[in-house]
Amino acid sequence: MRGLTVAVAAAAMLVSGGAGAFPVQVPVEPLGEPAEMTQLRVRLEQAEAELSVALTRLQAYEDEAAYEEAERLGVAAQVRASGLPEHQQRRLAVAIVREAQNNGVDPMLVIAVIRCESSFNNYAVSHVGAMGLMQVMPDTGTWLADKAGFRLGRKTNLFDAETNVALGTAYLAELIERFGTVEKALVAYNAGPTQAQKILSKKESRTRFMAGYPTKVVKEFRKLKAQQVRELTTLEAPKTAGREG
Repeated sequence: MRGLTVAVAAAAMLVSGGAGAFPVQVPVEPLGEPAEMTQLRVRLEQAEAELSVALTRLQAYEDEAAYEEAERLGVAAQVRASGLPEHQQRRLAVAIVREAQNNGVDPMLVIAVIRCESSFNNYAVSHVGAMGLMQVMPDTGTWLADKAGFRLGRKTNLFDAETNVALGTAYLAELIERFGTVEKALVAYNAGPTQAQKILSKKESRTRFMAGYPTKVVKEFRKLKAQQVRELTTLEAPKTAGREG
């Protein structure tokens, strides 16, 4: 109680004039940040918000362009025939075209792999643990995601169609570059790169393996390409006739 009395008395002395010897600096701005810094922070937040809106619009524009290309190439039609829920079809068609373009792979080859690997079942899991549309192994998916600059997280994220196609297409493109041909790359895609080197090094095992999975995918790819050429020819015929007329 005595300490409280002393404190009150000291405060009274300061107020009554004794404070002149102890000047007090009263902040004119919020503690910790000058006005200029606050204004810069507000401007930065506004700029980030505007950039986010612009990126969203750009993504929507790119997705629309990719979907138009998917329709033109027959990718959208193949996805519609897959039996997937309608709300997933547009996203998948866009993803196939986008990832095929980004990786320099024919989108019909991506569809051929999807058909042979999972028959368009997002939740397909093989006996060795490969997952999703393109049957990506979790360890491979994690490695590919790290390489692409994002984190895969839980392995069940491979059930997401867009993520699976992004990783599977990148992997397929890498194997084509590494092994030199689509057929050899498909051996590696199915058996793994290390095992593929062993298979391809011996004529007997190479011939036997090539007759299986790679032949199945290539046959599907050629069938899809033949259909695509017919449809594109039909689509272009009126334009050609108009130019000639």
